[in-house]
Amino acid sequence: MDERVNVLVKAWRKTVEEGVNPKHLLFVLISFLLIFLIVYIVVKIKEILRERYKRKLFIDNAKGLGLTEREAEILWRYANELERDPFLVLEYKAPFEKVIQRYVEENPNFDEPLIRSIRKKLHFEELPEMMPLISTKDIDLYQTGNLITQDGKVYPVALYDKDEKFTYWYVIDRKPPFGFKKGSKIRIRFLRAEDGMYTFEATVEDVFKEDGKYIVKIPHTFDLERTQRRKEVRIKVNKPVEVIYKTKDGEEHFIFTRIADLSAEGLKFCLRKIDAKEENLRIGTDLKLSFELEREKLTVEGMLKNIVEEGDNECYGVHFQKLDKKAKEIILKFVQYEQHKMLKKIHKDKIR
Repeated sequence: MDERVNVLVKAWRKTVEEGVNPKHLLFVLISFLLIFLIVYIVVKIKEILRERYKRKLFIDNAKGLGLTEREAEILWRYANELERDPFLVLEYKAPFEKVIQRYVEENPNFDEPLIRSIRKKLHFEELPEMMPLISTKDIDLYQTGNLITQDGKVYPVALYDKDEKFTYWYVIDRKPPFGFKKGSKIRIRFLRAEDGMYTFEATVEDVFKEDGKYIVKIPHTFDLERTQRRKEVRIKVNKPVEVIYKTKDGEEHFIFTRIADLSAEGLKFCLRKIDAKEENLRIGTDLKLSFELEREKLTVEGMLKNIVEEGDNECYGVHFQKLDKKAKEIILKFVQYEQHKMLKKIHKDKIR
């Protein structure tokens, strides 16, 4: 390549020294164009080969997770259409759902069993209860909430069914006439346990009766407005904790149990109901809690804020008091790390 450039430079100098010679000028221009064309072709060939290698690597990875070649091809094609990294589609639910949505939108006769198959193989069928919803596809069946019309009328509803394009909401204990119809703008609002309050806007696709129930058909959306119930993210854990509180006599009493969930605001621990009866724990009781995170021993003060029954257990919600900066940083780091693990693949069993 250097030799060709030298030839061109010499030819150009000769042209300049001897005056403009049409033949020399034409030779220089053609040579420049040829070199540009060669460089362009080489670059394009490299890009094509790189893309082919990347595609083969993706298909192999997808097959390693149990997908068929057709399933992998669909994810590859629509991930590239959306300019998303196809490999992240295999790892994270959010980009996966965006890619599937594009496939559904572009194919009126999309293969719904195939989508269910891919979602099942990648273990994207549901989210952990403490993780935020990505779209209305993640709402659990029988989730209750309210349908709110533009003029403020409220109808209790429950998610009756869903597919890849629509959700179907059952209007609870109400009969027509309704304050909404096909084409009406409405809002759905619901509280998801251990997460937060969600609201989304939609246009009613249809209202029909099925098995004596009035069903409202609503398209899926990714535009969910979420109000987190707590300031800090909470995660489920299973770590030993020592709980200390003072009895009426002023003596310290020790309980050895396990943390059920944790955030930078507080934690929850549970006792069997038979054991809980022997304790003197009441809302407002001051507690001292000792536990270990990432090889760091933490001792924090807290106040008992709520007591709830969960099956055969009685569970206690504790709000941290006077949490020092170092302890909070340790807890936050641990929570963020655990949350990242859940996001990446908390519910994925990798095929070995």
